[in-house]
Amino acid sequence: MIAIAARCRFLLAGFAAAAMLAAPASAGAATTGDAAGCPDVAVSQPFAAWGDTADYFLAPDGGFEGGGDGWALRGRAAVVGGGSPYGARSLLLPAGSAATSAPFCIGVEHRAMRFVASAATSSELDVDVLYTDARGKSRSERIGELSGTGDWAPTDVMAMLVNTLAAERGNAMTVQIRVAPHGSGSWAIDDVLVDPYKGG
Repeated sequence: MIAIAARCRFLLAGFAAAAMLAAPASAGAATTGDAAGCPDVAVSQPFAAWGDTADYFLAPDGGFEGGGDGWALRGRAAVVGGGSPYGARSLLLPAGSAATSAPFCIGVEHRAMRFVASAATSSELDVDVLYTDARGKSRSERIGELSGTGDWAPTDVMAMLVNTLAAERGNAMTVQIRVAPHGSGSWAIDDVLVDPYKGG
């Protein structure tokens, strides 16, 4: 098994580009140019080291370098310094807590998301997408029930599921991501990323 220190150096190489995702797109930068109804955002391939060469962009303050700007934190959830090999800050989620991102835009091409996390193998985390239905009613869709791996690692790729609803909304709908530990375990997460699928 790779030693934790060496593993962190290896993981950092794969996520070096992710730290740049919060910055506005500049000339020459890859963007979500085919997201017809949503604003263009800069993308990179932060999971390429693990065989995932999809493009991703950060959810609003998804790296928590802004102190969780726009996130609604509940039940002792907090942005903390240190602890993550991917940046200066991460989101700590004790048992009984929850955190909800700021709203952001997705279209039908925003098919999946994932992030990096650390939790005991006995811990579980629920991941939901929050949105408003055609009648204006608030809804949630469970897209992930994750188990801890015991160390910092990328999560499974989670299908957004509700992105198909964007087709009837001008290919642009507003969603939020909510994460909440299930049971007694605590979680730490970082780099909450969304995949704007681009057809070849």
